[in-house]
This record gives sequence, C-alpha cells and structure tokens, in this order.
Amino acid sequence: MTVPTHAHGDEMPILDPPQRVSGMRVPEAASWVPTGKPEGLAATSEDAWRQTGFVLGGDLRLIEAGMRLQLQLVGSGYTPAARTMTMAAFASLWSRAFSCLDDAVALTRRGAYQSALPLVRQAVEHIAAQAQLGEELDAFKVWAHRAYARHPEARAEEVGLGHYFGGEAIAVDEQLRVIYRAASDLGRPNFGPTALFVANEASHERYPLIFADSAFHFGWAQLLLGWVLRCGTKQLHIAMHTRQQFPATQPVRDEVVAHVAAVDAALADEARCRIEEYVDDEGRRRHLIVQFRRQPSDATKRLLL
Repeated sequence: MTVPTHAHGDEMPILDPPQRVSGMRVPEAASWVPTGKPEGLAATSEDAWRQTGFVLGGDLRLIEAGMRLQLQLVGSGYTPAARTMTMAAFASLWSRAFSCLDDAVALTRRGAYQSALPLVRQAVEHIAAQAQLGEELDAFKVWAHRAYARHPEARAEEVGLGHYFGGEAIAVDEQLRVIYRAASDLGRPNFGPTALFVANEASHERYPLIFADSAFHFGWAQLLLGWVLRCGTKQLHIAMHTRQQFPATQPVRDEVVAHVAAVDAALADEARCRIEEYVDDEGRRRHLIVQFRRQPSDATKRLLL
C-alpha cells in the first residue's frame, strides 16, 4: 500500500491521516476522583492504604490536583479548531500515561509497590513518546494511512503495530531517565531489588523472607508517589507546549504553572526518599536510594544497587 504525499518524491510531507476525530470523551475535571480503595483488602494492605493517606496526604493531594489539570488541558483539544488527528496522536498516548499513573497510585496506596513499578515505567514511555512525536509526526501519519485495511490472507482487519518508542526523549531528559532506568531495573527479577521487596530487613547474616509482602513502607510509597508527581509535571509541560492541539484558557495555564512550582518544591525536600544516579569507580551508572526507611520514625538508610 502506498502512502499519499503532497507531491511526488520521498522528501515531501505526508498528507494528514484520513480519519475524522469524533466522540472524544474526557472525564469532567471537577467530578473526577482517583481510583478508590478496593473492597476485601488484606489487613496489611488496608493498613497501607490508611497510613499512606495519613503520612503522605500532601503528595496525594498534589497528584489529584495535577490529574485534574491534565483533564482540563486535554479537554481543550476537542474544540473545533484543534480537533485533528495530530491532536489525537498526542491525546491517545496521553490517555495511556494518565491511566498508568492513576493505577500506579492506587497500587502504591495498598502496599503493592513492586506492581506499581511497571506502570510508572510505562507512563514514562508514553510521556516520552509524546515529547518525541512533535518531530516525528510522519511516523504516526504513515501508520494512520495504512491502519484498518482488510488483510485477506489472515481474514482480519489489519490495525498494524505502528512500532514507536521515544527512547531519545528519555535519554535527554535527566529526570525521566533516572525514573525509567530505576523503574526498569527494580521491576525486573534482579536479585537486589527482589530482596528489598521480599526481605526488607535482610543483612549479611539473615534473610527474613516475607512472601507477598504488602505492609506499609514509607520509603517505597514516597519514592513512587514522587515519581508519579514528576511524571505528571512532564505531561503538563508537553501539553503546555502543544498549544495548537490543546488551547486551554489562560487561567488554566496559570494554574498549571503554580502547580508545577508546588510539585518542584515538594520534590526538592532533602528528607524525601529518592533514587539518584551514582557512577562508581568503574564508570558504571548505578542506583543510590537515599532516605530509605519503613516507617517515618525509623532511621534512614542509603542503599546502593
């Protein structure tokens, strides 16, 4: 199948996709609520939900405010002038990032920290893809022109994979890069992170295994919620710089600026649990976890992975 261009020649711009954007439904920001507590939680998960809301309520309120601002911004994309497939390309990836972050918060609140990690990693990929898409929009246009054709041999509708990855956008963003590398390494079956999740108090002498541990852990909760906050500001930054696709009003844009400043201030607290890049003597980039502790009253640790 050929993809139409404005004129003959490989270097000419690809025509806009043939699809018409219709029926975009965005939750009302004023009535949106984060994913609630599931019924029938185990006692440890129930306690994690309670403690997270108590000791990390400030983070949760900032996350909720940021998610509502995202909804206000993305909703502006349905105005007639902005309702294009270019807008849809950004909003489609944005939708996936939004859901990942919402679900990651819910899992974090119930003490399912390791389960939240892949969702944060996935959110970073979708946010970075948007950041890179501005310069590579033809890749989306090519997919859209070829998608939804009939594939006779398979007797199927050929949607196509449309492979796309914003690896360069992750690599050049210092904050997203740290989150992405850490979430990837912590989420895989590496021995060190596995021990931190299932044998939190392990040492050179003992390995106190707790199978399927879901008890509250202040360090993990603060780290993950901090990553969600940072991902949220990155998403807002992209939306603010795609004004043609998301023409939000100036009051909304002013509120975004104030919100990002509040998040930056919260994440700058030296007492927060966080992961930093550490380059060892052999030049290897490693993960240094600082201010790590199970309860807010515990002594903090520095862990090198």
